[in-house]
Amino acid sequence: MLVQTKIAKVWNIRGNELNCSNKKVATINYNDVEIAILKKEQEYEVQEFLIKDKNNEYWKLGIAPIRFNLFLDNKEMDEEERKRIMNYRKDIIEVYKQLDLKAFWNKKIVRNDYFNKCELKYIEKYYPDIYDKAKESRQIFEENRDKKYEQELFERKQKEKNEVKQTNDIFRKKLKEMKYKIFIGANVQTEDFEFYKDNKFENGKTVQNNILYLAKQYGIKIPLATQGFINNRLVSYNFKTGDALFKKVNNNRRCSTKMGIYLEQIYKKIKKEFKEKVNNRNQKIMEER
Repeated sequence: MLVQTKIAKVWNIRGNELNCSNKKVATINYNDVEIAILKKEQEYEVQEFLIKDKNNEYWKLGIAPIRFNLFLDNKEMDEEERKRIMNYRKDIIEVYKQLDLKAFWNKKIVRNDYFNKCELKYIEKYYPDIYDKAKESRQIFEENRDKKYEQELFERKQKEKNEVKQTNDIFRKKLKEMKYKIFIGANVQTEDFEFYKDNKFENGKTVQNNILYLAKQYGIKIPLATQGFINNRLVSYNFKTGDALFKKVNNNRRCSTKMGIYLEQIYKKIKKEFKEKVNNRNQKIMEER
């Protein structure tokens, strides 16, 4: 079928605002029904069927998707494809011929559905008796949508809050247990700590080697090479005795010669921390007597 192009007045939504201007419209005539779309959308897989009013103006109402190219002749299609396309054309034409816009919009009003600005303008011009109801339907829809969004936002924030609390509670428990093991001279297994900085979900989850975390907490600066060794090779460490277990990587059995210096500093910090806690507790007991 021959595609014709003409300039016509088209009502549509542009930038979320109603627009009426002259545009190129591509049309074909199929079984005495004019099928029209915006010319610039012809190469799209799916277009919007333009509704023509009694003033020969076109309306892109956003309610009638169509595959315009299926109405064009294609000599290469096989019989099965031809039947499928013919059925599609038949269905579209039947829908168009039976189209009752007012009945369609009345059903939307009953459901409190959304009306875009182009629909509202069309209704205002040709079905003014249902215009106020259509505007109210749009308003109710938007209010319900906003309430749903607020509820979903609240639920997401609660979920994030719970995730942060659960993750950081586990982190604090592991940190406390690790420090106690160091203090009493028990072996400490290396592992990754997971936590949210400043208890904020938006900061993202931080994953850090537990021993390197302690070094950072106490302001102990460990060289990058030694950090890499602790992160990749150290399996367990006894801060009191200096006994260590390492992974063998690519037959590399070499150990860090400086690691013990920095871990000894951590040990001293923790002993001091526990001593201060004991002193504070004893001081509090004395004051309460």
